[in-house]
This record gives sequence, structure tokens and C-alpha cells, in this order.
Amino acid sequence: MQVNKNNNSQKISVLEAENVSLQQRLFATEKQLAEAIKQITWLKEQFKLNRHRQFGKQSETSQSLTLPLFDDEECDEVTETIEPIDDEQEQVTYSRSKPKKGRKIDTTHLPRERIVHDLSEQEKICDCGCTLEKISEDKSEQLEYVPAVIKVIEHVRPKYTCRGCEAIKSAKKPEQPLPKSMASSSLIADVIIKKYDHHLPLYRQSKILLQNGIDIPDNTLGNWVMGAASLFNPLHDALWNEINHIRLLQADETPVKILKPDKKGYMWAYQSLDKNNRFILFEFTLSREGAHPTKRLQDFSGILQTDGYSGYNGLRARDNIVNLGCWDHARRKFTDTIKANNGNKQGVAGKLLSLINKLYKIERDCKSFSIEDRYQNRQQRSKPILERIFKEAVNANPLPKSTLGVAITYLNNNKLELIEYINYGDTQISNCLTENQIRPFALGRKNWLFVGNEVSANKSALWYSLIQSCKINKIDVRRYLVAILNQAHAMRRGEIEPRSLLPQFIDKSIL
Repeated sequence: MQVNKNNNSQKISVLEAENVSLQQRLFATEKQLAEAIKQITWLKEQFKLNRHRQFGKQSETSQSLTLPLFDDEECDEVTETIEPIDDEQEQVTYSRSKPKKGRKIDTTHLPRERIVHDLSEQEKICDCGCTLEKISEDKSEQLEYVPAVIKVIEHVRPKYTCRGCEAIKSAKKPEQPLPKSMASSSLIADVIIKKYDHHLPLYRQSKILLQNGIDIPDNTLGNWVMGAASLFNPLHDALWNEINHIRLLQADETPVKILKPDKKGYMWAYQSLDKNNRFILFEFTLSREGAHPTKRLQDFSGILQTDGYSGYNGLRARDNIVNLGCWDHARRKFTDTIKANNGNKQGVAGKLLSLINKLYKIERDCKSFSIEDRYQNRQQRSKPILERIFKEAVNANPLPKSTLGVAITYLNNNKLELIEYINYGDTQISNCLTENQIRPFALGRKNWLFVGNEVSANKSALWYSLIQSCKINKIDVRRYLVAILNQAHAMRRGEIEPRSLLPQFIDKSIL
């Protein structure tokens, strides 16, 4: 009898152990299943997002997502706290001309050639025998394209001799931008503009020149571009010196392929937003290490606006730099969340995106305000919305690796930098001004695909810096390059101060 009891006890112990083992296995299986579901959900989101990026609209605006700026259920609350309604209101009506169809092209500044299509003397006799009299004219305009003309300028220097002492004299030859080169300032400037502004690789330019009857190899064009860049080095140094004298600075970076060594390099962009010292500087590096901007901005002191990239953390830690974040990057992640979820705008992402869009609306409303009025507007209107955004972000509980989780994490990790812009009246809500200046480089990258080496990449950085700085300061790029090429040797000899020839400081009368 005792033996049976012992056997039963042993069986119960075995069964209990098996039960515990099964429960552990079940728990582990359920955990694996939950992880697998999360992974599948994440992969589905990435698949939908990539498909949308490839085939869908690239716009991040609320209109592209058919997302209203104000949700019905939150409209009243926001209106009360942000925009008080005036007691007295009046209704204003007005009329305006109906817009004409088609686009009127302004031709008033173009050279004009008048061609008269008149009746013959015989046709000016009416069928009744009377002579026709002119009463008016019908005019129509047509745009004519005249291809560019390359001509040869032959510099002739007569030589004179003295029959008495046999001395020989001739006039001094005009100084050329590139000694022993046939390229004039205008031709060099044209090659530079076509490559770095119109995104035409040099081999394509060589083919176009051949079609016009002149054979100039692409390596010759490359030598002209690189030689001119060497002449402009003092300008590049002068631009870098200005970094230490500005207050508002934006920074961003973008990848670029390099052949020697065969790897991915990065082009960094630093843009000054100071009203009287606007410019942008590009710099190439072989890596994306944060040591590059830290070293480049070691003497900078002021307000720095960047995205959330950790490479700027060294600068964020400095006491003499105020750090601003970029709401474009934060908004973009919520836009991606909506796109990855079949355009669902009813969830947390849609709600937060609507609130973020209100921040942008406030910026549009106070765009023409003074610095002080813009500051007051941000404190009164933007601050309550910011508090609400981060309150909603804290209450959200998304999967960490989901698109919504990534967006919320970015928001929370960069909270201090994203809020800081409202404490100033002359700052920007986002880094988009610098992103827009990088866009021409990104467009050119799709055409020329890569740079040969680090030296040529830094020469390219110089040309992009000068061309985009000219555009920022509303200066004609061609006239600027020709003027500087003609004065490059004087600048090299120290006869002209390089700073005075920078796009933001140059005397426009010499262009």
C-alpha cells in the first residue's frame, strides 16, 4: 500500500514538472509569436511606405494626404486658447477680375526684331478701284532661339623696334584667368554654370560643343574647372572666416559617392541666416563622423539649427551654442506613418500631424511681422500647441519599432531642441532653408553620379557654395563668376581683399 502511495506521489511530481515545463514553453512560444507579429507589422509598414515612396506623391503637405488643418472635434478648443474671437466683426466683400487662361510671358526686356507682313502695291487697290488706307495694325509675338556662339578673340600685339639701339617693344598682353589656356573668363564661367547649376556633366558638354563645331575634350574642361577653383581658394577661406562672425546658422549633410577611395562620402552644408551676411558653405568629408562639424564650428558661438542626427551632439553640449531642432523632420515621420497605414488619419499620427500643421500656419501668419511681434506671437499661440503635442506624445503607447513608434521617439528625444525656436523672433521653425539649398546638389548627383576623389569633391563644394550664395543674395551667377575670374590674380597678389568679393559683400556695380 505504501509502495502505491509513493508511486502516485512520483507520478504527480513528474506531471507537475511537465506542466511547469509546458507552461514555460507556452510562454516562450507566445512571446515569440508576439515578436513575430510585431516584425510582420513592421515589415508591412515598410513595404507600404517604400511602395508609396516609389509610386506615390512625395509631398508631405496635409493637402497631399487630404488631411484637414483643423479637426472638427478640436477646432473650438484651439480657437479659444490661441485665437480669441473679436467682439466686433464685419463682413467684407470685394470683386476681382476673372483670371485669364494661359500664361503671359514677359518679353519687354528682350531684344526685339520687327517684321512687317504688308500687302503688295497691287493688293492695296480695292476691287472698286479705290486705294486702301492703313487704319491699324495686328501684332503677335513669337520667341526666337538663337544658339550660343563661340568666337575666337585674337589678341594682336604689334612689335616696334628702334633702328638705333635695336630695342623691341610691344604692348603688355592682358592677364588671362588661366595662363597658357585658350579659355576666356566667359567660357570658363559657362562650363562651371552648366556643370554645377544646370547639372550637365563635362562629357555631355564636350559633345554639345562638338555639335557646335569645336572639339574640346572633357578632361580639358575639367582642367579649366579645377584650375579656376584653385584661383578662388581665397574666397573659400574668406567664407569660412565669416562662420565665426554670424549668429544664426543651419547645418545639414547629404551622402555622395566617391571613387578613390571607393566609398560613400558626405557633403556638409552650413548656411548663415544673418540678415546682412547671408551665404551657404559646402564641405566634403570621407565620413559622417560628428568630429567634422565639431572641428569646423569650433569657434562658432550663436544659434545652431540641425536635425536630430547624433553627430551634432558635440556641438549641442557646448554652453555658447543654442540648439534648435527641425520640425520638418518630425512632421515627415508622422506623414510616413499615415502613408504606411493606408492613409489612415484618424489615429495618433493624424492628430499630431494636425497639431504640427497649426504651428506652420502660425509661422505663415507672422511671416511679415517684426522680430519682437513674431516672438510674442509664438509665445501666445505656438506655446500652447507645443505643450499639447508633447502631452499627446507622452500618452501614446506605440510599438517601439513601428513607424509611429519611431516618430514618437524622435519627438521625445528632441523635445528641448524642437521647442526652443519659440524663444526667439528671428529663428526658423525648421531646417528647410538649408535642405532647399542642398537640393540642387542632390539633383546634380543624379546626373554625374559620383566624384573622382576628395580633392575634386572639395573643388565642387567651392563652386556649389559660390553659386548658391549668389542666388541667396540675388546676384547673377554668370556675371559674378566672370567678374571674379577677371580679378582673381589681383586677389591672389593681395591687391584686392577677398572678403570684399564674396557674394554677400560685393559691389554690384562691378558685375
